[in-house]
This record gives sequence, C-alpha cells and structure tokens, in this order.
Amino acid sequence: MPVKIRGTDFVMFEVSDLAEAVRFYRDVLGLTQEIYSEQYQWAEFNCGNVTLTLKGGVPPTAIASGARIALAVADIQLTYEELKLKGVPLAGPPQDHGCCQHLEVHDPDGHVVILHHRADGTFGQPSRGAAPGAAPA
Repeated sequence: MPVKIRGTDFVMFEVSDLAEAVRFYRDVLGLTQEIYSEQYQWAEFNCGNVTLTLKGGVPPTAIASGARIALAVADIQLTYEELKLKGVPLAGPPQDHGCCQHLEVHDPDGHVVILHHRADGTFGQPSRGAAPGAAPA
C-alpha cells in the first residue's frame, strides 16, 4: 500500500543567523510570525496555505541551495518597486510568462524566494489555467 500524504505541513529553510532571517521574512516581506524560539533556533511564519519554518544556527557553508518557496502577491510590479526601495537583493526585474508573473529575491543566506502572481488571480491551489497536459492529482 502506498504512503498516503494528506498535505504539506511546512517548508523549512536552514539559516545561519535566525534573528537576521526573521527580520527579512517578517519586516521586509511582511509575513506573519507565529513562533520564535532562540533556544531551539526555530521560527515559523504563516504564508496562508503553508508554514515557512526557519532553522537557525546552521553554518553558512552547510546551507544547501536549490530549495525555493513561491509566495503569492497581489501586484508584482508594486512589490518589485517596494523591494527596490528597501534595497532587497533582486535577481532581476519581474518576468511575465502570460499565465503568471514572478520576481526572485534573495534572503540573507542566499535562498531564492519567488514572489508570484497568477494571471487568473488564484493562489495556493491548482491554477484554472494549468499547463497543457497537466493531469489533476
């Protein structure tokens, strides 16, 4: 019998400096912080349909890259302008793919955070304009 996955509980990024990472996600990106524990080097943020968890105290050389989280925003151009004013490291200007727009930013440890807006206005569930040939789960 196959494993039965019920959903996603959280996405975790390992970070070198928990306090600095918390300031980025809370103060720059505006996520709602729900848990912070200096003792356990752990923080959690409510992203609407998933929790972003930060695990601190990891040496920068041990932090693996490649994992990304895509956070839905209402207006990609306005978000881009706001982050530019704040001096946030941006990978470039927003990209328009027709079905969506996205912008990539870097957190203090270099994790790529995708800020994303679907053309149909949906978020957190399959888009009504899913890729051709994509099968429902």
